[in-house]
Amino acid sequence: MAGRSCISNLIDTLDYVGSCLDSGGHIDMIYMDMSKAFDKVDHEVLIRKLQKDYGFGGNILRWFRCYLENRKQRVTVLGATSDPLPVKSGVPQGSILGPALFLLYVNDLPSNVKSSRVAMFADDTKVFKAIQSPNDAVKLQEDITNLGIWSSQSGLQFNEAKCKSKMQLSY
Repeated sequence: MAGRSCISNLIDTLDYVGSCLDSGGHIDMIYMDMSKAFDKVDHEVLIRKLQKDYGFGGNILRWFRCYLENRKQRVTVLGATSDPLPVKSGVPQGSILGPALFLLYVNDLPSNVKSSRVAMFADDTKVFKAIQSPNDAVKLQEDITNLGIWSSQSGLQFNEAKCKSKMQLSY
């Protein structure tokens, strides 16, 4: 979203949490991080999303396909350079288009969360919900399960070691 930043993401989250706590409720929040997300973007899935979700077609879609495919990389260590190897996934890092293509790839993630709130910045995701009954906790778990399904379908995996949960009861 234009004009959004990690600061506005944080402010929106704090506003929601503060409102909930002011009314005597509490929040469960799950912090999720995708493992090597920029490296694991599936080119075919991205092309399909560009076409289906964003309406790209014809020459522009062919251009994106050419931009992503037939890339090679090599590594130099102590003056020795490897043979070039094909890059089969990922968005070109350090490029102007790489971050934008990644955002187009993950833009459908929030639509998989039905009853909780989602805040995203790059490959970091927060899922949170005011918990006022046991059913609210069940709904939050359903949303987390849906994100696991999205993760499998997209080819991006959440890094369990970096995923954290937090319950906020009061100030």
